[in-house]
Amino acid sequence: MGCIVFSAAFAYSHFMGDNQSKEKWESKAIPYGRQWVSPEDIQAVIQTLEAPFLTTGPVAEQFEDGLCDLTGAKYAVVCTNGTAALHLSCMALGVGPGDIGLTTPNSFMASANCIELCGGQADFIDIDPVSLCLCPDKLEQYCRNHPPPKVVIPVDFAGLPADLPAIRALADQYGFAVIEDAAHSIGSEYEFNGKFYACGSCAHTDLAIFSFHPVKTITTGEGGAVLTNDKDLAARLRSLRNHGIVKMPEFTSAVGPWYHEMQQLSLNCRITEIQCALGISQLGRLKEFKEKRQEIVRRYNRTFSGDDRLILPHGNLEKTACPHLYPIQFAKGRKVRKQVHQFLIDQEIFCQVHYIPIYRQPYYSDKYGYQKGKCPNADTYYSRCLSLPLFPALTEAKIQFFIEKFLLALDCYA
Repeated sequence: MGCIVFSAAFAYSHFMGDNQSKEKWESKAIPYGRQWVSPEDIQAVIQTLEAPFLTTGPVAEQFEDGLCDLTGAKYAVVCTNGTAALHLSCMALGVGPGDIGLTTPNSFMASANCIELCGGQADFIDIDPVSLCLCPDKLEQYCRNHPPPKVVIPVDFAGLPADLPAIRALADQYGFAVIEDAAHSIGSEYEFNGKFYACGSCAHTDLAIFSFHPVKTITTGEGGAVLTNDKDLAARLRSLRNHGIVKMPEFTSAVGPWYHEMQQLSLNCRITEIQCALGISQLGRLKEFKEKRQEIVRRYNRTFSGDDRLILPHGNLEKTACPHLYPIQFAKGRKVRKQVHQFLIDQEIFCQVHYIPIYRQPYYSDKYGYQKGKCPNADTYYSRCLSLPLFPALTEAKIQFFIEKFLLALDCYA
């Protein structure tokens, strides 16, 4: 069996039997990631509850405007979660049966499932062993030897963007669309030809998505967004977000103000005003969140630099990135990882493994015959990785406690 993986939610459930357990969780347990909700955030939500609209109204539009201001993208369409954002993006691009979509194996399953949900086939391109993102050279090799894919979904891992300019160049050459899965990189940026671009700007992609899950950089509880610079794609996304319904002036003037048409089959992917109010408030705190995340990364780097038992993340994680994860690798691999992980659980420190390569999930291995070794860099990374606690509300006392216990675990097992 592989390493046992505990989520923050799983860890929290261990302590939720009574109020005393809740206090224990709040005072001692350390998850790998967690939201930071302030009194101002709470007040913003309360004010929305007193407003006339509770779902997809003016507050949602304000949140979309804020996301455009942050990234420089022309259009933003907020929705229920990051998974829905990916699914809506594939639908808007017309992904369907017979289409191939490519993504990285080093991501959450939604990055591939969105292709399958549209009837296409998800295939996987190995990662660069340093950035841990989809490797453009491997993508080019695929395109040379296979029919061109319909879409490529590079994932910004841990806060570090994929090499989007290189992937855009391949897209222009081979004719595929690009969706940036920027769920990890809200607030990050990258440099190209002496200019800095925000993740989610769509400067080198057709679409980009964000996730606002509680462990992400900002949260709406659950929530997501699609960004684009294409007016037609934005209109399609807004319709698909609402069951594929279109309501246009020429319809209502000819028939009546009630008239609308469902032109494409879709789902209800609308987000509430309550969530968007929290998102707007959190967006106003992004600079603080980024500074605190980078500060923790610098602290880890200073502490663990030079320790030959560990392989540390890419250096840009403390520079141009807004770090989402701090993924280390154990030089001696999976056995040490499992022992250290269990030692930390016993101390009520709940680290995480990001990720089991998607193509090794039974759905993909059974359906397409994808086997271990298909993406060797991703397999190697998975065999020895562990994401350490990283979130803005992590106190100095808890950082110090974690470091002491982690170093003790290394001395015992590595």
